[in-house]
Formats: sequence, structure tokens, C-alpha cells
Amino acid sequence: MLKHVFFDLDGTLTRSHSLIQPAHVPLLQRLGKQKDVIVVTGGTYPDIRRQLTPALDGQYFSLAQSGGHALDKNGDEIWRVEITKEQTNPILLLIEKMKRGFNIKVRDENDCVEQRGSQVSYSVLGYHEDVNKKYAFDPTFEKRKEMLSRFPEELARLRSLGIEAAVGGTTTFNFTLIGQDKGSNVQRLTEREVWNKSECLYVGDALNPGENDYAVVGIIDTKAVKDENETFAWIEKLLSAEKSNVVD
Repeated sequence: MLKHVFFDLDGTLTRSHSLIQPAHVPLLQRLGKQKDVIVVTGGTYPDIRRQLTPALDGQYFSLAQSGGHALDKNGDEIWRVEITKEQTNPILLLIEKMKRGFNIKVRDENDCVEQRGSQVSYSVLGYHEDVNKKYAFDPTFEKRKEMLSRFPEELARLRSLGIEAAVGGTTTFNFTLIGQDKGSNVQRLTEREVWNKSECLYVGDALNPGENDYAVVGIIDTKAVKDENETFAWIEKLLSAEKSNVVD
């Protein structure tokens, strides 16, 4: 029986950096009363709370910054890892090279890089750019994968310092400590909470190789969705089936 449901945030529970749709709030509240809900995202804990709104406070675990910062349902910290200054500097140098490679004029240069503590992230267009522009930029992830392929030496240097890079969200690159990706941190939380993996499921919109949810594949069962509307249609179906004691 499914007891613990992990969700990606952007593109799965909400649109990119956007608030949850009001009609979706009661569905997630109902799910949270029956099962553990865990939100896994490259964003920060304040990002999660803002996007899911105060209506859902206290109803989910948070694996922020790809799980480098974990909090329980009450918002109490479970663990936190930090990238050092010595690791951050070469990340920022690579980001500058990538900016020149894309050669895109952005609305606000200060909106493109976030040093989050457990993770450094670079949004090509900017985190608060128009959502439709962000979704149209690289829907197949190929532009960002190609950009990463241009810098084998820089990526090897980062790996030697304990840092790995991956594409994430709609326009983002995430730089995390090796072994601190979504998959390893989902594993860590299941072990800490002594959850049976057969009772866990991860729902995400980027589960293909090279995408930011792919690290979870093989850790627990996964379900691919194309967007937040498909996610909540599935949640509604799940709740209805269990109410009727029907196993889907």
C-alpha cells in the first residue's frame, strides 16, 4: 500500500516558480491527511513555502536544494549540508562561461544565480522571467545538456572538488555536492524515517536520463507526469480509488 509520496515541485505540483493553483490545495491537503507528502526540489525551503502557500504549512516534509536541506513537517531542520567558498568560486567561473555561450540578454542579471548554501543554481533567463518564456526555452533539456558538454575540463575540475552539475527545472543548472542529489537524499530520508521502499513513490516531470528527477530512478518507484494538472488528476484518482477501497 502506498504510504509515502514524494513530489517534485516545479512542473509537478506548480508551474515554474509559481503558486499552487487554488483548486489543487484541498487535494494536497486530503492526501497529506492520509499519507506522508514529501516535496523534493532544487529550490529553497522558503521557495517551497511560498509556492505551496501557508494553507499547506505543517503538511509535508521538505527536501530543499535537491535534498541538501531537509526539514520535517513542522519546519524543523533534519539535516543541512553546505558548499564551501573554495567549491563555489570555480562554479561561478563556469557559470560566467556558460552565460557567454548562451549569449542571451536577460531582464535582470542579478536574478540568474542563487547561492543557496547546499546548492548553487544558475537560471539562463532568470528565476522570475515570464513563466511561458521559461517553459518555451528548453522543454527537451537539450540546449542545457549541450552547453554542459562544452566544458568537460571545467566539469572534471568541479568533480575533483566534490561538485557535480545537472540540468533542472525549466531554465536551470544545479551544482550540488556529489552524493547530495535528489536520489541520494530520498534514500537518506526513507532510511531515517524507517519507511518501507515498497510503500514509497516519487512523482516528477523530469525522470528521463540527464534530467533533474532521474537520480531517483532505482531508489524508489517513480511516476512520470507532464505537468501539475496531470499530477493532481492522478491524486484525485488515487484518493477516489482508496475511498472506494479499489486498488489501482
